Amino acid sequence: MLPQIDTHYREATALFQRRCGLLKATASPLEALRQLDWRLAANLDAVAIHQEGRPEVSLRPPALFVETWVGLQRDSVGCLESLDGIFPELKPEQQGAVIEAMTLSSCSGEVRHPELRAALMSEQTAMAMSEEEAAEHDALLARWLFFQDAAGADLSCFQSWYQRHDFPRSRHHALQAGLVRRDSLAVQAARDYQDDPLFTLLLAQSGHPPENLLGIAFGGSVSAARQLLDAMEQVACCEDAAQAWFWLTGEMVPRKPRLQAVGVSDESSRESKETLPDAPAAAISWQAKQLPSEARYFFGEPVTVSSLELLDQQWAGQIAPLIAAQQSWLAERRVLPVSGWQFHSLSEGGAHA
Repeated sequence: MLPQIDTHYREATALFQRRCGLLKATASPLEALRQLDWRLAANLDAVAIHQEGRPEVSLRPPALFVETWVGLQRDSVGCLESLDGIFPELKPEQQGAVIEAMTLSSCSGEVRHPELRAALMSEQTAMAMSEEEAAEHDALLARWLFFQDAAGADLSCFQSWYQRHDFPRSRHHALQAGLVRRDSLAVQAARDYQDDPLFTLLLAQSGHPPENLLGIAFGGSVSAARQLLDAMEQVACCEDAAQAWFWLTGEMVPRKPRLQAVGVSDESSRESKETLPDAPAAAISWQAKQLPSEARYFFGEPVTVSSLELLDQQWAGQIAPLIAAQQSWLAERRVLPVSGWQFHSLSEGGAHA
């Protein structure tokens, strides 16, 4: 590899790792993701000019991402054939790198492996596929249900999958579709996911929030702030309350020095061992907002179509599927992101929303 191409290659792998970090973070500025993606695209293009792209040569996820993306640009047919052969043997993190490369490259072609077929599935192919055909594999059916949801399909399309534990991804998609359509059967079945932030949010919107601090936060009421502030005064649950506070207010709770170590577990982070959430400081910041008590709040904003659109234009990371879920709730069906430049759009597989 020529020295300058080696530089572009290493830069692309490093940027991919940073990209993964931004998407895993609680909330990352979307502009930071856009800027990173412009650099990533430029380095990938430079590598693709001088190199073929062979996914089988390196199984380290960052290199596998680069090799797959370049291979799909240079020879999509040959690359997909290669991926078909190696994909079943890859570990989940490696498979995720392949799927991300396929998503960002917007490639098309024929593959046999169901996971790869699902990654290539478009709205047109999904609408042409019957439920029986999609149900041959969990990944295919989940993707099929995703597009049925976006098309506004009736509840009957999803209800039969609420209890299908042998199709976990499809069950996940079906329950999301049922919840945004206000289906009481979906509310009951979704109780299995009370520790999942996305389902906690949708259950709260349904009027059945789980009895935990996250459920209180996603309820979005002004009184929820007082409950979270009270929980922050208790050492046993103060960190969970601080995390829930972030979703209600969009602000990190200030920290104060810890004067004693009562209730600290060995698994606590160094920060939580040395400091505690400063509930009085958080209360002062919240009271200064003087928010109307009748509205429901998320990330410091009243939940409306316009406020969610604004948040969607500002943030990436774990917040993205929560924003999308609320947009879907208001529309009573899944809302697909506006198509734009392929690199900064979030993949459905990564967002699960």
